[in-house]
Amino acid sequence: MSNLKKIREKNNITQIRLSIDLEVSQELISQYEVGKTLPTITNLSKLADFFHCSTDYLLNRTDNPTPVNMLNENDIEIANIIDKYIFLNNESKKEFINFLDYLVYKNGISH
Repeated sequence: MSNLKKIREKNNITQIRLSIDLEVSQELISQYEVGKTLPTITNLSKLADFFHCSTDYLLNRTDNPTPVNMLNENDIEIANIIDKYIFLNNESKKEFINFLDYLVYKNGISH
Protein backbone atom coordinates (compact mmCIF):
# COMPACT_ATOMS: atom_id res chain seq x y z
CA MET A 1 0.00 0.00 0.00
CA SER A 2 2.65 2.47 -1.06
CA ASN A 3 -0.07 4.90 -2.18
CA LEU A 4 -1.15 5.19 1.45
CA LYS A 5 2.28 6.57 2.33
CA LYS A 6 2.20 8.90 -0.69
CA ILE A 7 -1.17 10.39 0.15
CA ARG A 8 -0.36 10.58 3.87
CA GLU A 9 2.86 12.48 3.20
CA LYS A 10 1.21 14.67 0.56
CA ASN A 11 -1.30 15.75 3.22
CA ASN A 12 1.44 16.26 5.84
CA ILE A 13 -0.08 13.65 8.13
CA THR A 14 2.17 11.64 10.42
CA GLN A 15 1.65 7.95 11.06
CA ILE A 16 0.94 8.81 14.68
CA ARG A 17 -1.78 11.34 13.81
CA LEU A 18 -3.36 8.92 11.34
CA SER A 19 -3.27 6.11 13.88
CA ILE A 20 -5.01 8.32 16.45
CA ASP A 21 -7.72 9.38 13.99
CA LEU A 22 -8.32 5.78 12.88
CA GLU A 23 -8.01 4.42 16.42
CA VAL A 24 -5.31 1.91 15.48
CA SER A 25 -1.65 1.61 16.43
CA GLN A 26 1.10 3.53 14.64
CA GLU A 27 2.77 0.18 14.04
CA LEU A 28 -0.29 -1.03 12.13
CA ILE A 29 -0.18 2.07 9.87
CA SER A 30 3.49 1.32 9.22
CA GLN A 31 2.66 -2.30 8.36
CA TYR A 32 0.00 -1.11 5.90
CA GLU A 33 2.47 1.21 4.19
CA VAL A 34 5.21 -1.39 3.73
CA GLY A 35 2.74 -4.07 2.67
CA LYS A 36 3.35 -6.31 5.65
CA THR A 37 -0.38 -6.50 6.32
CA LEU A 38 -3.56 -5.32 4.64
CA PRO A 39 -6.20 -3.29 6.45
CA THR A 40 -9.56 -4.75 7.33
CA ILE A 41 -12.43 -3.62 5.15
CA THR A 42 -13.51 -1.29 7.95
CA ASN A 43 -10.07 0.30 8.25
CA LEU A 44 -9.69 0.52 4.48
CA SER A 45 -13.00 2.37 4.31
CA LYS A 46 -11.91 4.68 7.14
CA LEU A 47 -8.65 5.44 5.31
CA ALA A 48 -10.47 6.21 2.06
CA ASP A 49 -12.90 8.48 3.89
CA PHE A 50 -10.08 10.20 5.77
CA PHE A 51 -8.12 10.99 2.61
CA HIS A 52 -11.17 11.40 0.34
CA CYS A 53 -9.75 8.86 -2.09
CA SER A 54 -10.76 5.52 -3.53
CA THR A 55 -9.98 2.21 -1.89
CA ASP A 56 -8.52 1.10 -5.23
CA TYR A 57 -5.96 3.90 -4.93
CA LEU A 58 -5.02 2.83 -1.41
CA LEU A 59 -4.63 -0.77 -2.61
CA ASN A 60 -2.35 0.37 -5.48
CA ARG A 61 -4.88 -0.78 -8.08
CA THR A 62 -4.89 2.69 -9.68
CA ASP A 63 -2.73 5.78 -9.67
CA ASN A 64 -5.79 8.02 -9.59
CA PRO A 65 -6.80 8.86 -6.02
CA THR A 66 -10.14 10.37 -7.06
CA PRO A 67 -13.01 8.14 -5.97
CA VAL A 68 -15.60 7.02 -8.48
CA ASN A 69 -18.81 9.02 -8.13
CA MET A 70 -21.34 7.49 -5.83
CA LEU A 71 -24.10 5.51 -7.48
CA ASN A 72 -27.48 7.16 -7.60
CA GLU A 73 -30.66 5.31 -6.59
CA ASN A 74 -31.48 4.30 -10.18
CA ASP A 75 -28.02 2.76 -10.59
CA ILE A 76 -28.47 0.79 -7.38
CA GLU A 77 -31.91 -0.41 -8.46
CA ILE A 78 -30.53 -1.53 -11.83
CA ALA A 79 -27.60 -3.27 -10.13
CA ASN A 80 -30.05 -5.14 -7.87
CA ILE A 81 -32.06 -6.28 -10.91
CA ILE A 82 -28.89 -7.48 -12.64
CA ASP A 83 -27.80 -9.34 -9.50
CA LYS A 84 -31.13 -11.20 -9.46
CA TYR A 85 -31.04 -11.86 -13.22
CA ILE A 86 -27.61 -13.48 -13.00
CA PHE A 87 -28.94 -16.26 -10.76
CA LEU A 88 -31.92 -17.13 -12.96
CA ASN A 89 -31.81 -20.30 -15.04
CA ASN A 90 -31.78 -19.90 -18.83
CA GLU A 91 -35.52 -20.44 -19.22
CA SER A 92 -36.31 -17.83 -16.58
CA LYS A 93 -33.88 -15.40 -18.23
CA LYS A 94 -35.78 -15.79 -21.52
CA GLU A 95 -39.08 -15.20 -19.70
CA PHE A 96 -37.63 -12.11 -18.03
CA ILE A 97 -36.44 -10.68 -21.37
CA ASN A 98 -39.81 -11.44 -23.00
CA PHE A 99 -41.66 -9.73 -20.15
CA LEU A 100 -39.34 -6.75 -20.32
CA ASP A 101 -39.90 -6.51 -24.09
CA TYR A 102 -43.66 -6.65 -23.45
CA LEU A 103 -43.45 -3.79 -20.92
CA VAL A 104 -41.37 -1.73 -23.34
CA TYR A 105 -43.95 -2.33 -26.09
CA LYS A 106 -46.91 -1.65 -23.75
CA ASN A 107 -45.40 1.67 -22.66
CA GLY A 108 -44.61 2.73 -26.22
CA ILE A 109 -40.89 2.92 -25.62
CA SER A 110 -38.79 2.64 -28.73
CA HIS A 111 -35.28 1.27 -28.50
